[in-house]
Amino acid sequence: MNKFKLLAFLFSGICSMNAYGQSLFEKHERTLTLPQGYVCHRTADPIKIDGKLKEQSWTLSQPTSSFVDISGEGFAKPIYDTYAKMLWDDDYLYVGAVLEEKDIVARLTQRDTIIYHDNDFEVFIDPDGDGHHYFEIENNAREVIFDLMLDRPYRSGGNFMIQWDCPGLKLAVNKVGTLNKSTDTDKQWSVEMAIPHKALTMNFNNPLKAGNYWRINFSRVQWLKKGGPEENWVWQPTGKIDMHMPDRWGFLYFSDKTVGSGTETFKYPYNMAAYKLIWAMFYEQQNFHAKENNYIRTVDNFFLSDAEYKDLPKDATIQVEATAHTYLMSISLPSEGVRYTLNHEGRFQVEKISPRIVKNWMWMRIKEDKSSADYLKEFKLMKDCGISGVMFEGYDERVYKLCKEAGLEAHYWKWTMNRREVLETHPDWFAVNRKGESSFDKPAYVDYYRFLCPNHEGVAEYLAQDYVKISKLPYVDGVHLDYARFPDVVLPVGLWKNYDIEQTKELPEYDYCYCDVCRKKFKEMTGKDPLDLQFPMQNQSWVNFRLNSISKVIDTITKTVKANGGTPISSAVFPGPSMAKSMVRQDWGNWHLDAYFPMIYNGFYFEGADWIGSSVKESVQTVNGKAKVYAGLFFPDIKDDFEAALDAAFDNGASGVSFFDGPNEEYLLKLKDYLAKKGFQISK
Repeated sequence: MNKFKLLAFLFSGICSMNAYGQSLFEKHERTLTLPQGYVCHRTADPIKIDGKLKEQSWTLSQPTSSFVDISGEGFAKPIYDTYAKMLWDDDYLYVGAVLEEKDIVARLTQRDTIIYHDNDFEVFIDPDGDGHHYFEIENNAREVIFDLMLDRPYRSGGNFMIQWDCPGLKLAVNKVGTLNKSTDTDKQWSVEMAIPHKALTMNFNNPLKAGNYWRINFSRVQWLKKGGPEENWVWQPTGKIDMHMPDRWGFLYFSDKTVGSGTETFKYPYNMAAYKLIWAMFYEQQNFHAKENNYIRTVDNFFLSDAEYKDLPKDATIQVEATAHTYLMSISLPSEGVRYTLNHEGRFQVEKISPRIVKNWMWMRIKEDKSSADYLKEFKLMKDCGISGVMFEGYDERVYKLCKEAGLEAHYWKWTMNRREVLETHPDWFAVNRKGESSFDKPAYVDYYRFLCPNHEGVAEYLAQDYVKISKLPYVDGVHLDYARFPDVVLPVGLWKNYDIEQTKELPEYDYCYCDVCRKKFKEMTGKDPLDLQFPMQNQSWVNFRLNSISKVIDTITKTVKANGGTPISSAVFPGPSMAKSMVRQDWGNWHLDAYFPMIYNGFYFEGADWIGSSVKESVQTVNGKAKVYAGLFFPDIKDDFEAALDAAFDNGASGVSFFDGPNEEYLLKLKDYLAKKGFQISK
């Protein structure tokens, strides 16, 4: 498709889908009403198929609601009453129907003629509910049958097979009145069917058993005057004059209770909010294809509104894969362990999905005076409440061992570029700001901000060997990098008051690294001295130079550690990662670590829990499946919005969360309840 056709396609789609400002639910309201449900009980006594419905089982069974016009609400009420009943046993589905009628007429006498040219009663059955391979049985008052099987609905190019005769079908009609005698007044005719489950069995599977759901509907075609038009009265209205819409049929649930032994409340087999939405999207695809001879390609181009989203589970995800001729849409509900799929032929399927596996963490500082018993108790509580691992700042073999004994992973959390321990041995390694000040003797913000220059010879190798050394310590499961960046050129806004500054622009005293080594390297690359740049913050070459300098150090650490035992490597990073680039020259989206822990401390940025979600979403999209993203949460900031913060992280794709400065026992137990409610499985 060339760009002009693409623009026309998108524009026409936007115009058609935004017509009158309607939501998707409003546009397709008539075909999205909630289908009715019926609880079908077991028979209490033998059923004789004579059309009379006199057995105790029929007397005890509940009738459906009276039939209505096929188009649904707003259309005229049928002048004659019609209702149906259903029962079942191990061999048959029994259908009984009572049709009020003042003049019982039936002219057709040959099986498999078009029976609805007479007044008739029709049954539609889809045993597995996928909208394909369903059955239709019609009869008139003479007991003449028209039965057929369809591979899919006509709207999807379906084919019908009249040669199928329902094997073993029993059918009888009882007339309270006289047939084909218009001079008198009749009362009603009733239909009784026994439909063998073997006749409807597909793929050797018995669909007629307790706990199963079928889709079923009933239609009555009535000719009120010769020559028509005919009336279409149904149990479950489809919203269109079309019975071949299996998604619009009622739900039939097979109870294991005998009729009369007690009641059972009908429950829908699906999440009906998700079911409604995926079918709304189906009808929108139909409309769009009729106009454009194409299908909608992305979720965004459905222009879903709050009306469509509001009743979905928070963890629901919607996907659309489409070409000009086919599509597959899905709505996944991880907390319910299912995914609903629907294709261009209207085939609806339910797939089981494995429970979502999450992994949650804590950042902890080691307390030497804390007893082993207290540590073990704390670790066991954490494990029981859904924590999988701990990042320890520092190392104590005793504590690491206790952590492992409790079933938790133990990772060594160590600063990367912020290394005051080399003040005496390598004073030349420290980064320099635009004012010419070295973090060796004039650190930014606080005394411990002693950041190294990533381009000095020996820096990357020194750091890599240090992480190799700690990776080989007893009970260490992984290394966790912190301060893998330059000093903050811009602090989070919530911290400005702490330092009595306003960083509405980049200030030279916080803008690193202008050391001789970096200036020389950059000049060799570009011919320019960064100190001569009028607007260094706007010079993308200079910005990229520093981003790449940190990335090269991280790459050296990663390759070296992986070559010396393959210990997992993760890093605490700034949120974003777009913010990380501008705030601390950290391009972590292009690193090659096993996991990232963006520190989404929303209170530092005067943001609410929703911001956690947008930050996680960007991070997950950037990593694109190459590594795990664990949302770093500052517990004091989320304490009052604990569950909302967790929702924001998990609903936007986080593989887990990590807590700093908490939570306490009360909130760990809340975490446990939350994870159970979501149906999450905790990573071992």
